[in-house]
Amino acid sequence: MKKEFEDDISSFVSKKLGEEIKKVLSTNKGAIVIDFNDIDSYSPEIGDYILREPEEALADIKFFVGEATSPYKQFDIEVRIKNLPKTAQLLIREIRSKHISKIVQITGLIKLAASVRPVADSLDFECGACGHVIRVEQKERNQKQPSICPNCGRKGKFKIVSKKLIDTQRILLEEAPEDLEGGAQPEHIDVILKKDLVDPKFERNIIPGNKVVVTGVVSEHPVIYPSGKKSNTSEIFIAASYLEAVEQGYEDITVTKEEEIMIRELSKDKLIYTKFRNSIAPNIYGHDNIKDAIVLQMFGGVRKTSESGASTIRGDVHLLLVGDPGTAKSTLLKYVANVAPKARYVVGMGSSAAGLTATIIKDEATRSYILEAGALPLTHKGILMIDEIDKMNKDDRVAMHEALEQQTISISKANIHATLSAQTSVLAAANPKLGRFNPFDVISNQIELPPTLINRFDLIFILRDRPNKETDKLVAQRILEANKDIDKNKSEISIPIMKKYIAFAKQHIRPIITNEAMKIIEEFYLKLRAQYLTEGEEVRPIPISARQLEAVVRLTEASAKVRLSEAAGIEDAKRSIDLMMSYLSEVGIDKSTGEMDIDRVITGIPSSQRGAILSVKSIIKSEIEILPPGTALPISRVYEVADKAGISKDRVDEAISVLKKEGELFEPKYGYLKLL
Repeated sequence: MKKEFEDDISSFVSKKLGEEIKKVLSTNKGAIVIDFNDIDSYSPEIGDYILREPEEALADIKFFVGEATSPYKQFDIEVRIKNLPKTAQLLIREIRSKHISKIVQITGLIKLAASVRPVADSLDFECGACGHVIRVEQKERNQKQPSICPNCGRKGKFKIVSKKLIDTQRILLEEAPEDLEGGAQPEHIDVILKKDLVDPKFERNIIPGNKVVVTGVVSEHPVIYPSGKKSNTSEIFIAASYLEAVEQGYEDITVTKEEEIMIRELSKDKLIYTKFRNSIAPNIYGHDNIKDAIVLQMFGGVRKTSESGASTIRGDVHLLLVGDPGTAKSTLLKYVANVAPKARYVVGMGSSAAGLTATIIKDEATRSYILEAGALPLTHKGILMIDEIDKMNKDDRVAMHEALEQQTISISKANIHATLSAQTSVLAAANPKLGRFNPFDVISNQIELPPTLINRFDLIFILRDRPNKETDKLVAQRILEANKDIDKNKSEISIPIMKKYIAFAKQHIRPIITNEAMKIIEEFYLKLRAQYLTEGEEVRPIPISARQLEAVVRLTEASAKVRLSEAAGIEDAKRSIDLMMSYLSEVGIDKSTGEMDIDRVITGIPSSQRGAILSVKSIIKSEIEILPPGTALPISRVYEVADKAGISKDRVDEAISVLKKEGELFEPKYGYLKLL
């Protein structure tokens, strides 16, 4: 202890920390958290002492806190520090060797959190010769033993007679996306948490995906080769003094009474939907229905869970944008990534299944396998933007099926069996294979996504670049205005207010659909279903399925949240139905028949094509039956019979191709068919 600071530290503890000490003693919290500004304003000399020699300074403060609590020996109160000055606030990438043994403050996202493990803080060794007990502080990874007995001076065997264990946890901190510039990759650093920082009550902060501020001392340990030798290269880590979560999810945003009054007043505005729509990417002209859907996605529906917890219905809305190049898909995605408090933007080509879901890695400290969360669980209760989702590897896309519908991610690897929560809304964008969207072809043939995955999106919007004199003029004006003054087209609702508004709605509003709205939704569903009833064995198109009905319910609830209404009424139902119809009319219309057919989305095969397939299969089967056994059927004969039945040659070729893919037919030689 430095004598020059004894009086100042003792005075600070007795005058400024008295109430805090009483509070800790009454609640058994285990630590006093001191704001650096309080110390610095009381004594700038102590503030400088903490910045120069943090470990010694905090140990001195802890000593005097211990003196103040001497009647209560059972309490070992830790002293923690927060809110360091700007000079000590660094980005992870800015930490250098000169910062070792200095206290710093960093901000980042928790990438992974290892299991809590007891670690020896000190070990008591007994000399085998004289029985003297030597206490050795353990500050390195490897166990440190005494080399010589200070009592008898002998070198010999020492045995451990007692140990002091403390709970320790390692977390990996990653730079937040907003701290990156250009194409920079996020840097990582290990943070070691000890004692009360790993208390179960504190556990909510230590969740992968949470954004945290860490105050701690920069430390280092040498890299150890597999042979056991130490390298001259060192790994840097942070020995945490304090950690606190910052605003990350909607549930972490606090809304004051004054802000609540302002939000409720704004919700009464008759143009509230228009204002929210105009606040989404204001520099982009048009796409009103897409912006409406994005607004509803940000508010989300209501998640329902049964009393037993066995079944749930998701409330998060998934959107897919498919369109021609240059239609501002990426701009919309990046804007939402900046507006939502808990959001990530990833690109399909650079994303793997492990990067999106989770991966298993080996913890070098404990030699055990631990789970590292990917983008979907990291944005739990947030929004994930996936640009160019069609460019993802086929095997990697499969991992998204469970996450989009069940909103969980199941992992069974390396003896780890875990289910991660991923209550995440997904906003994805894709480009057609041939550059331009073809309205006459099914969507799954154009964007390299399986129909089973496409069907999990509540709404799909097609963005087509079609020349139009009036629209082109307005788009050109908006682009030129933005290039001249990027802030000219401002959001009607500012981003900070939008965040507070959405957070308040998600925290406090759980709308219930009124009977009148339910009736309208039911009539909409039954009316569409009744128009295309199957007659006999004829294959008729199905215009809508139960999955689209659930999507309408979610959108209706989200629409009510925009008004901060506990009741989702007729207007909300009509707004949701209009969005659903705009989706179905773009994606679900079979251009060959003009009829609405949800099979174009669900299976990738329109009912008209499926009818042709069944007819062609029937023709092939009946023609093969009249041939001698083992004889192959000429395709020319199939064309001839199909033509009489009104089926074109192109339809026959499509049907034969599908039947061959499904393993129903094979071609023993060119121009001939056999059934399998």
